Amino acid sequence: MSEEKAERTATELMVAKLPQAFKEETQAILHDEYAAFLQALTSETPVAIHMNNKLELPYLNNRVSWCNAGYYLTERPQFTLDPLWHSGAYYVQEASSMFLSHAIKQHIPTKALVLDMCAAPGGKSILLSEHLSEGFLVSNEYIRNRSRILAENIAKWGNANCMVTSNAPLAFESLPHLFDAILVDAPCSGEGMFRKDENAISEWSPANVANCVARQQEILESAWEALTPGGVLIYSTCTYNRSENEQMVQWIMDEYRAEYLPVEIPTQWNILETQRGYRFMPHRTQGEGLFMALLRKPDDSRRTPRSKSQKVTVVKEKSLQQLLKNPEKHTLFAHQEVIYALPTERMALYQLLNEKLYLVLPGIAVARQKGKDYIPETALALSKAFLAEGNFPSIELTREQALAFLANQPLPPLHSSNGYLLMKYMNTPLGFVKQVGNRCNNLYPDAWRIRMNIPSELPKTFYSK
Repeated sequence: MSEEKAERTATELMVAKLPQAFKEETQAILHDEYAAFLQALTSETPVAIHMNNKLELPYLNNRVSWCNAGYYLTERPQFTLDPLWHSGAYYVQEASSMFLSHAIKQHIPTKALVLDMCAAPGGKSILLSEHLSEGFLVSNEYIRNRSRILAENIAKWGNANCMVTSNAPLAFESLPHLFDAILVDAPCSGEGMFRKDENAISEWSPANVANCVARQQEILESAWEALTPGGVLIYSTCTYNRSENEQMVQWIMDEYRAEYLPVEIPTQWNILETQRGYRFMPHRTQGEGLFMALLRKPDDSRRTPRSKSQKVTVVKEKSLQQLLKNPEKHTLFAHQEVIYALPTERMALYQLLNEKLYLVLPGIAVARQKGKDYIPETALALSKAFLAEGNFPSIELTREQALAFLANQPLPPLHSSNGYLLMKYMNTPLGFVKQVGNRCNNLYPDAWRIRMNIPSELPKTFYSK
């Protein structure tokens, strides 16, 4: 079979799977581009990563146009067997989603207080936290088990300007006019995932689209109440239909007198710009389906909530303060048996959110007390802002040793003396062990550990020479 005929057959099979109502709606949006769109749905899904500034890999050169730290890979490696992935040196992220980093540069100040309302698994929160060099992010996920995955990804990335909460959107109505910007990456019908996930096709229906629209409006009502006057709402979905996209943006404008904010984009990026948003289509851009729009809330009078309680258990243990790079700028405090660190200027925010919301991760976890001993938390090792150099002897591991550590396996003695040791791979921190005599007790969190069998012959990483 010729390559052209094979492509035609694959496209025909894909078309046969697609619901008729979806085909009619998408054809009405794309017109003469519709055939190219259907063919793109049969192509391979692009693989992209967002690089952290913890580590520079000189082997990367295929950059995502709209994100300076985004790169395409030529194939999908087995990320679970790469210690750098576990260390937060990079995050595997769909390339279209990285457009957020471009859009917010034009409309969100770097000192803003921002809420990511539907944040799991955390890719867009990471983009926001990178932008907010002087600001702060509250990253929320309502579903509790997904909030723990979100907290893990935030902790591994290592930025200190973020808290993780787990609350229904309605809970944020108790924080009126608090946030300078809010991202609603809304739960949607997922049409943009059809190429990636065939189950998304079988689960799609016009009724499900209508349910998503109703749910999105409920979320947006709560977000609008929490957004400060003059603040910016970022609305996004991973679907194509107009009901959840342009028509939803128009609803926000009509319902709340919102001002639509254009985003400047180079024409060579090939993003489809409509009157009410920006569309990423797989036949135009190297990525999955995405819609995004930005709107400004009218600048009326504001009501900022204030904390009524001053009950914070501040920790002034000198040995813990010495772990921090800038102890004079940070406060250590106890929250549910763990000692966390936050910039002191954010403690009032912690008090307020602790009264109103359920906090999953209120700062950088530093340690937990056991008797007279303080056991360092893995998040401290992964933090870019807090762990001071030289507090712990560091051990450079081979890839095999690093994977054994990440699988939470016991390790042999690694140092000449007992105590806490900082594990590193390619000079990037992974976590701690405590050496006691002829063994090292592994302190890597069991919930994060590698659960697959590690093969004796490891596959190459994307940065292998």
